[in-house]
Amino acid sequence: MNTSCEYLLFSKLSAIFFKKLRLLSVLWTAIVIVFTSGAVYAAPEAVSSDATPQEIKLGDKVSEEIEKRFTVIVNPVYKARVETIVNRLLPYMERNLIYDVKIVDVKAVNAFALAGGKIYVTTAMLDFVKTDIELAGVIAHEMVHADRKHVITQTARNNRMTLLAIAAAIASKGEGAAIIAANALQVAVMGAYSIDIECEADAYGIDALTRAGYNPVGMLTLQERLKEESMKHAYVDPGIYQTHPEIDERIDAAHTYMEKHDIPVNRKYALGNLRTGVEVRSGDLALVIDDEPVWLGMDDEQTRSLFSRVSSDLWDFLQLETVPYDVRVDGDGPDETFLIKSRQIARSIELPYGTEPLTKLREGVHGALSRARNSHPMADYYK
Repeated sequence: MNTSCEYLLFSKLSAIFFKKLRLLSVLWTAIVIVFTSGAVYAAPEAVSSDATPQEIKLGDKVSEEIEKRFTVIVNPVYKARVETIVNRLLPYMERNLIYDVKIVDVKAVNAFALAGGKIYVTTAMLDFVKTDIELAGVIAHEMVHADRKHVITQTARNNRMTLLAIAAAIASKGEGAAIIAANALQVAVMGAYSIDIECEADAYGIDALTRAGYNPVGMLTLQERLKEESMKHAYVDPGIYQTHPEIDERIDAAHTYMEKHDIPVNRKYALGNLRTGVEVRSGDLALVIDDEPVWLGMDDEQTRSLFSRVSSDLWDFLQLETVPYDVRVDGDGPDETFLIKSRQIARSIELPYGTEPLTKLREGVHGALSRARNSHPMADYYK
């Protein structure tokens, strides 16, 4: 995870520019007066055009400062992993930006987009995500920031300027451009967006993920896990999901958005848990969930067929959000039936000789469900 030293590195990077801001306040005031006419930009702007020259210039300037201080990793596997996701999401962005993705060797869990389409993902982020579903959530969020000009929008808000004034300052070759670049760096790298912009990036990201065929729940599970990390390490700033209380608002907003759009919140696919299988353990045939045996029988063809079918059904119907009392055994003796909700999974009458009773399967599944939830404790599974 991110360390206090790396947090200081990010802060120092911004501080280099902000010293100029304090020394040149008079010049800055003049820029504002000339270009703003008192206007304040207050809402994210819907756009449809390609990157403007101002976006490209600002992105290049900030990118130059980032790459002076952090090592860009030339790793074809990392690069291909991220670019595959970008290319899959690209048709569902509003603008046709050219996304230039780079991996930086940083121990802070972070990803950020610059104006114009440059995207940076840290090696720590690649290690932190559980699955490519979670990584796709990260990338979609950052692509939306670039697509909808969020860096420039937030920079305009921070300095009480219109987009016209920001564009003029960026186009200048003087201190105005340096000051804007400093603020843009702070916004992008430190994730210093307002909550409405962050929620907009989440919402549009969820739409893009869904349309591209990704499970959008990865965006939600990553937020929940980063919240857990922030509680473990109060000094850590986890990059795009900072440790301020707004993370709770984002989690709630993402969950509500998915519920409103009838997107099932099934976390196990994004987290990669509750995985089922059939293995031989110490001479017995075992039905396993997350590598833990939950049901045993004799290693013969009939038992293997039954266990394989039950394993497949558990993968399809057992979710982290399943209420424990919905995993049950109904009936008595030969009429016992193991169910998940109303779905019949197995009956005692079909159990081969030497197979543990269905009550053992129920206990094993309950245990696996409890372990999986304990590994991801920040989720509200019954919401």
